Amino acid sequence: MIRDWEEDGLRLRYVTFHVGTFKNRKARLAGFYAVPKPGRDLPGLLHLHGGGQRAFLHEVKYYARRGYACLSINWGGREMEQARPGDPNTDWGAVDPTQQNVPGYFNLKPGEKFLDPVESPRNNNWYLLTLGGRRGLTFLERQLEVDPQRLGVYGHSMGGNLTVYVAGTDRRVRVAVPSAGGQGFRTMRRALLPQQRPRVPGGDIGLFRATLGFQSYAPHIKAPLLWLGATNDFHGIMDDTFRTGRLIPSAQVRYAFAVT
Repeated sequence: MIRDWEEDGLRLRYVTFHVGTFKNRKARLAGFYAVPKPGRDLPGLLHLHGGGQRAFLHEVKYYARRGYACLSINWGGREMEQARPGDPNTDWGAVDPTQQNVPGYFNLKPGEKFLDPVESPRNNNWYLLTLGGRRGLTFLERQLEVDPQRLGVYGHSMGGNLTVYVAGTDRRVRVAVPSAGGQGFRTMRRALLPQQRPRVPGGDIGLFRATLGFQSYAPHIKAPLLWLGATNDFHGIMDDTFRTGRLIPSAQVRYAFAVT
């Protein structure tokens, strides 16, 4: 814990936590955590910010006021709100899954800031970010005031992508709300938009689809899911969102789209 304080009946913390050791260097994530006072047996929420954003203090306050324990992680590494000189921030160490390393989101090949010396899905940014999100769930379940059987995850755009990855790999997730993100089939042509070129990953396309395509994670999501969408976000194309959602075995999958 870097700092803690109280505000309007809430307890707030600026925290960092260990993600893992990659290429012999430790990686840590920073974040904001908030709970209502007094808190006991609270449901926990993990907030995953979108591209170009950062951990949001107002987000954890909003949900803490509504009776949740909320953690917003700073996976992108931007300066934390209200940071003081010398405050530690997110430090990925020898790897870099942030937007300072954009090619890594569609990559399998080895490189200086990637994990494996051979072609591998572990060389993709989303692999590391998913680990970070799952460590966020571990942080939540270990807080004394949190009910570890009631954990949820949500995020927008790139955070929506990450929500689907986390929900598809971690049975601790009891509810998931991806917003404008997480639709699969991005390396395939769209039937209604044949003129739009599909994404081409760096590396074997079959391996990428099997290990990093959202359509490969959807069948593993067991929790109820509410898919929020907007028509102007390329991480949540409407047709492919429904196509991906049909692969989720839960009967409790709902959608809400805004025309923007």
